[in-house]
Amino acid sequence: MMSSSKRKYFAIKDDLSSSSSLSTKKRLLQLVPYKIKSTFISQSNICYLNQLPVEMRDLIFLKLSPYDLHQLACTSNEYFSIILNFLRSSMGTRYIKTVLEISPNQRRSGAWERLGRLYGLMTSLVPVARRIQIIKELLFTKLNLTSDGSNTEDLCHIGRFFGEATKHWSEREISWAFSQFDSYLQLKKKIDRFYSCEHVGIETRLEQTIRSCFRLVYFDFIRLHAHRGCLLNVILYKQPIWFQARLIYLLFGPVSSDKIDWEKFSRDRTNFFIHPNVDEEQAYFDLSRAFNVLNRSVHAQKAWNSNSKLALLNELIAQPIPWKSEYVAELLFYCGRELLTNVLIAFAMKNYHKEYAQLIHSLCIVARQRKSYYEIIQLAIEDSFERCTLIAQRNSIVIHLQNAFRCVTRNVIAVLASSTITITDQLHYLQQLEALDAQKASLISYLLTNQFDQIE
Repeated sequence: MMSSSKRKYFAIKDDLSSSSSLSTKKRLLQLVPYKIKSTFISQSNICYLNQLPVEMRDLIFLKLSPYDLHQLACTSNEYFSIILNFLRSSMGTRYIKTVLEISPNQRRSGAWERLGRLYGLMTSLVPVARRIQIIKELLFTKLNLTSDGSNTEDLCHIGRFFGEATKHWSEREISWAFSQFDSYLQLKKKIDRFYSCEHVGIETRLEQTIRSCFRLVYFDFIRLHAHRGCLLNVILYKQPIWFQARLIYLLFGPVSSDKIDWEKFSRDRTNFFIHPNVDEEQAYFDLSRAFNVLNRSVHAQKAWNSNSKLALLNELIAQPIPWKSEYVAELLFYCGRELLTNVLIAFAMKNYHKEYAQLIHSLCIVARQRKSYYEIIQLAIEDSFERCTLIAQRNSIVIHLQNAFRCVTRNVIAVLASSTITITDQLHYLQQLEALDAQKASLISYLLTNQFDQIE
């Protein structure tokens, strides 16, 4: 059989061209899909939620987790309305109580967060006043949480729920929510009462209640730094600067034996060269957050610029007893380079050379030979040197810096000269003396030549 190289054509009847004179056309061979006669299920056979009896639908929702309800509500507007009506009904209150009454070992952690996320979705389309009213009714009326804020566990629950429910709110709405919640928690009233106290540490229970109420409800469980800064600014706004510093120390300062440790940073450390303990690090971190969150909030930036934060820092380290210089240096490292630079610039512009050198000496001590900390000190010093009017002032600062190291060295030598010192303590203080000399040489060399010496 002889094969032909020509392409084969088939005569295919074209319905579209049947009205034309040509009833058939020659086309290339095409793959014609096989038409399957599909049998569609009629809509009347599909089980929609809105077609179920309300009782049966509520029983189904009672078996679902808050996460599953949240996902189901995001499916369509119709399901959103169904779940919204369910949560507003008496069965919704029963559902929430059922979820929360399950023991923690039988349910996944984060039940309050998931409920807050669910209510944040359910109230996203209503005005802010109505949103706040729904949340207040749930927390304080339906769930009967402690309205005075004295129960720490209830405060944690409110904070977890509030943090998720208001995650997508604006700062204006957050400040409005604070004013509405305050009618139940009475935080403003407690702060005013603390303001009227002549001395700190008199009403320890009041101080702890203020700290717990703000931290657990309005700060620790809020994810967005802008919202934290907004809420912090709300309670600091229009207060005297000395009281703002006292209030920040009350909220974020160290606690010992269920009391605010107001003298923590005025004590002498036994060894300047050891790292701060866990409690001190947490206090530094918390206090630094009080300064850092004010930068993140648009609501707070209107009231807090660099000068106002510097004034707040100066008041903070003097409340109620002046801090030791090494504690101030630790806090400045946690607060960041901006605040550290502003402090040095203020000393340079006012020609406070002795205080300038003492602060650098303290920064050098707490830097503990770490290169990253020395870089922060160097950059801050360079920025502050630009504000010095004469080059001779730079030399004066270096002289004061040497004198500051010499004073500390003299104290260590005096301890070594004691006749009652043990061999172990003698070795310990000799190591301190060697470290002091290394720090002085490293810092002065870095200031003058931008090169490190003996820095690990």
